Amino acid sequence: MSTALAQGTPLRGRDPELERIREVLEHGRGTGSALLAIEGMPGIGKTRLLQEAALLAERLGYDINPSRHKGGYARCPRPSGPRLVILDGAGPLPQQPRHPAAGPKGTPWGRRPGLHSGPTRTATPAGRHGARARTVWLLAHRPGEGMAAPAAALLGDEPRGRSERLALGPLGASDALRLVQDVLGADPSPALVRLVDQACGHPRLLIDLLTGLREEGGVRIAAGEAELLSQRLPERVALRVRSTLERYSGSCRQLLCVAAILGDEVVYEELALMMRTSVSALLPVLEEVRATGVIRDRGGQAVFHTPLLRRLLADSVPDTVRAALEQEAQSLRRAQAAKRRAEAVPAQPGPHAPERTGLTKTQQALVGLVADGLTNQQIGRRLALSPHTVNYHLRKLFKRYGVSSRIDLLQAVTGTR
Repeated sequence: MSTALAQGTPLRGRDPELERIREVLEHGRGTGSALLAIEGMPGIGKTRLLQEAALLAERLGYDINPSRHKGGYARCPRPSGPRLVILDGAGPLPQQPRHPAAGPKGTPWGRRPGLHSGPTRTATPAGRHGARARTVWLLAHRPGEGMAAPAAALLGDEPRGRSERLALGPLGASDALRLVQDVLGADPSPALVRLVDQACGHPRLLIDLLTGLREEGGVRIAAGEAELLSQRLPERVALRVRSTLERYSGSCRQLLCVAAILGDEVVYEELALMMRTSVSALLPVLEEVRATGVIRDRGGQAVFHTPLLRRLLADSVPDTVRAALEQEAQSLRRAQAAKRRAEAVPAQPGPHAPERTGLTKTQQALVGLVADGLTNQQIGRRLALSPHTVNYHLRKLFKRYGVSSRIDLLQAVTGTR
């Protein structure tokens, strides 16, 4: 799937990461072998960072271009300098490769289709050509998937081996706006900035969103500004999300779609009830869900990394099915709220409950809405507060009662009445 980024477009927002890679390469050039594991969710920019790392290694004199022959890769000559090995989403590393620069038959280690338009970035394992054949390994993988091989297997008995991990996060707001300018060739209008903010600095999501908007006439460039003409998300970005999630199991995709319909922040107990199971039974699929990078854990809840991803997942569910799921969720929340109210019998009900609990009126209203199963955004709309303020009040209550989840908070508040 081609994008609107022109050849030679600068890599945005990764200066600290490139400096870290430079330090590792300098170590490999002057001291000993090294391994740097780069972890990040799909589309966060691991492959692009590896491309820049390969160019940097070339400038530093690394040997990264072995000769190639039909059916595989030729045995590399004795290297004159340090070597670089890049593995981008590769499978388990073979213990004894068929060729010094090859993994499974006919496949260079770490080579993923489309990694780079030039020669394959690969090299021989450390120690294959003697002590002077220093090797730097750059391994890219997704959260929860682990590295292709442990550091000990790659560095061997290298006495000065260096092993590090680099977590690749989203772009900052200013770098995301520079990426908009790279794709569209213009500054974004305020409405477009608000839409871009929903991608929360996810590079691939941003590029596909902007490219799709331009392809489908969703933006207009005038007087150096990109004006948003449509709130409809382009098909390109929806296809990207679907193709990425196809790599995961049906159970994983089902859970993500149900969670997307429930809201930006989802209580695990509620998600389990919607899936007709228990939280403990969900643990295996939750591990897979975390590996997608779509959601993260926060205070006993599943929180979507970006509102845009949640919207795309919810929109992928047919309208009739989505309406049925929303109705089912509302019925479930009402039933759970009624059950909690029936179980929560105040010791001394009356008009002076606020003084006995020590809760303000806002906190009492917030706890009541939590009992109804509302999300932070829904509570904010009811109380005319921002989701950030709602979260602030919840954190204060969590700290006050020494709890870490909404369920525990409700039980603690009930126990003080």
